Amino acid sequence: MEEAAQAIAGRADPCRLQDRLNDGDQGWWIIGDGQVVGALCSRLADLNSPVASKAVIWTWLAIDARWRAYGYGGASVPLLERAAREAGASIALTPLPPDNGVALYFWLRLGYTPLRSVTLRSPDWPDGVAPDALWMRRPLEPDRSDLPLHAEE
Repeated sequence: MEEAAQAIAGRADPCRLQDRLNDGDQGWWIIGDGQVVGALCSRLADLNSPVASKAVIWTWLAIDARWRAYGYGGASVPLLERAAREAGASIALTPLPPDNGVALYFWLRLGYTPLRSVTLRSPDWPDGVAPDALWMRRPLEPDRSDLPLHAEE
């Protein structure tokens, strides 16, 4: 969501997060040092799969460039994975633009692995996601919440 990313980075007028969410999406501000450093958005989707019945789909995650590499994005994902697991999700999915190596590395570090394909019902397909997007997945295991939430200093 380029508009939200520009606003978070201070290069555009602030945007109201609730105006950037699509039906079924939930969004959260990421706060660090008393200020907004980023935002993320996800949705719960029902899957017609023998592997999982419900998934959390990360529709976007944006961290202000000044706050990247401080662990805010990496700390936020496990917190919301835990909430999604409590809501019945057993797998997490995220789409990536095929040419975004930084995003690929970010999700790989969090334990996500690439998928060959994803089949979602039309209402669950996130707006703005290209048909050739690279999809990543990670099973939501109970022990994930035991991981440290902040980078070691």
